[in-house]
Amino acid sequence: MELLKEIATEIQMQVRPMIGKPVAAEVMGQGAGGDLTRRIDLTAEEVVFSKLKASDVTCTVVSEERGVVMPESGETGGYLIVDSVDGSNNALRGVPFFAVSLAVAETPRLSGVHLGLVMDLYHGATFWAERGKGARRDGEVVKTSEISRVSDALLGVDISSKAEEVYLDRLLGVLHVARHIRHFGASALEICYVACGRLDAFIDIRRSLRVTDMAAAHLILKEAGGLMMDKNGGDLDSPAGSPTDRVSFIAANNSTLAGEIMDLLKR
Repeated sequence: MELLKEIATEIQMQVRPMIGKPVAAEVMGQGAGGDLTRRIDLTAEEVVFSKLKASDVTCTVVSEERGVVMPESGETGGYLIVDSVDGSNNALRGVPFFAVSLAVAETPRLSGVHLGLVMDLYHGATFWAERGKGARRDGEVVKTSEISRVSDALLGVDISSKAEEVYLDRLLGVLHVARHIRHFGASALEICYVACGRLDAFIDIRRSLRVTDMAAAHLILKEAGGLMMDKNGGDLDSPAGSPTDRVSFIAANNSTLAGEIMDLLKR
């Protein structure tokens, strides 16, 4: 965990001077995840690899820019699942809501993640969790909220891109009942907001979000007492060994609220 904190802190130092400036948006190629690689993304990801090398850590890195990078020895040594700048469009425009997400896993699945860290790269707030030991924000234990009704809840809902008619139709039940809808543009951080009670749930059923974006936040939420379900209501446990692995999910503070959301989605 200390190494994850070092990596996140160095990324923050490297990218903060670039926020909202043209240099951050310079196109450096195309990442393994399919999106254009901007200078801010490449700068942040280079920190990850340089820190791992300096610390003599052997692992397989799964990242949006370089893809799956195996150790020279050929041994996996576990997995580091990275989104070096989640919410990069916010960072490019100077919107202060973006993060780095770092997850350590024994196996390339969400269930294999045993350490997770998400740092708000603008404000510096850091969420982290170790399996079985709870979740924290800057050292203080965090828990999900106790809100149990959609009409009372503050909900995050991602309706950006791939908003096909069938997807929007499924959301209508939730949108009709909910009175407080938000979307901030960095999924890892939004899930952490559910973990600490700032949001009560976060919904993304587009099957568009990469697992690299939410692998760390998935653990943080569960350790804070929340849950994350697939679009059919089952426990979310997706492959996490490729930057092209994508998911649909409902992240919620408790099973009662999650159940009502699922009922509304099925209408």
